[in-house]
Parts: sequence; C-alpha cells; structure tokens
Amino acid sequence: MREDDPRFKIAAARRILAREGCESAVAGHVSLRAVGEAAFWVTPFEYFDETTPDRVIKVSMDGQLLEGNFEPSPAVEFHAAFYRARPDVNSVIHTHSHHVMVFATTRRVIGQYNVGSVLFHNEQALYEDDGETPAVDGPVMAERLGADKSVVLIKNHGAVIVAESLEICTVMAFMLEKCAQYHIEAEAIGGSEFPEKEVVRGKEAYHKCFLPNMWEANYRRLRKTDPDLFAYLS
Repeated sequence: MREDDPRFKIAAARRILAREGCESAVAGHVSLRAVGEAAFWVTPFEYFDETTPDRVIKVSMDGQLLEGNFEPSPAVEFHAAFYRARPDVNSVIHTHSHHVMVFATTRRVIGQYNVGSVLFHNEQALYEDDGETPAVDGPVMAERLGADKSVVLIKNHGAVIVAESLEICTVMAFMLEKCAQYHIEAEAIGGSEFPEKEVVRGKEAYHKCFLPNMWEANYRRLRKTDPDLFAYLS
C-alpha cells in the first residue's frame, strides 16, 4: 500500500484527530472523495485511534457499499450531500469533540479569541434539528454552508468541516475544537476578540503556511508513535 492510498490517508487523519482532541467515541466520520467516481471513502463505527486502512470502505453517493468488508453507517449519507453540492470539496469530517459540542449549544459562531481562529472568520454556518426532518439533514446543511463556507455547527451535536483536501480538512477540524475551547475560556474571564483588520490579514497567511505545515508536523509525529499503521505500507 502506498502513502497516498485513500484508505491509508483516512486512517492517518483519524488517528491525528483523536490525538488532537477530536475523538468522537464510535461515532463521527472522516471521508474522502473517490477520484473520478461518484463515490467516497469512509469508515464504519469505531474509535478514531483504532482505524486501520483495511477498515476503510468505498460508498456510492446513494449509500451503497462498493468496496470493503463493512456495511456503511446510515449516518454517512449526509457526506454525499456536501460532495454533490460542492464540487470544490474533496473531504468531509464530522466530529463530536468536547468543546465544539459545548459551544454548539449556544446558537452562535466561534469567535476570534486566538490567532488560529482567523481560519474560521466568515466560514461558519449554523444548523439545528427541527424534530421533523433527519437529525443531520445533508441537503439542508449543504444549503446552509453555501458556496464558500467550510464549517457547519450543529446545535447540541457537533460540527461538519469541509475542505479541498483531507489534509486541510483534518487540521481545520482539530483547530475548530481548540478555537471553541479558547472562546469558552476567554469569554468566561471577560476576554475580547481580535480586531477585524488583524483577522482578515492573518487568515490568508494561516491558510497558506499554517495548515500544510500543521499536517506535516502531525504526520511526522504519527510516523513515530503509530508503527502498526505504517506497517501497512509496502
């Protein structure tokens, strides 16, 4: 197996997410669009840090198993809605990380209380279960996300993060958790947000430099700490 195999990449991403505070018990999903196909790669119910490439499956846009040994969770169907609505999106991550779930009870977007939060300036949409449609209604969430946002905060539930690559999506997901924690703690002691001008100026730099370097740094750590995963490489 090569390092660019989507099954290996998803397993690596999930382990990084677990270590960075985004463990979601056996729920939560990391998916990657299958190149040139109306399908995506994803995992079944399991802890993020136990994922191995042989547990990653390929699913069609209508939820049918195409490749792999596990039945897809019905919960992954909303991933397809994002892929249909956003051709620019190649990865979707859904987490139930602690501080994001706490903050999602407020019906507010995460503010700019730390430098990393510039990543989420004008990037967040809100979604709330109406008790009638499915609890995570993919088409509605995709509509809320629109053409240019990257995060949906789901009230009392968690978040969905989308990006052009799995690497960027992974870093965005764990940074969202950290920024939610900073917001909660800073607001509790009367802290204030960054000025708008600083946020706008910093956002481009963070996208250009911080995101790719954070992926590479976490991947290097993973190579040292998770030999069972890298044993899959030939």
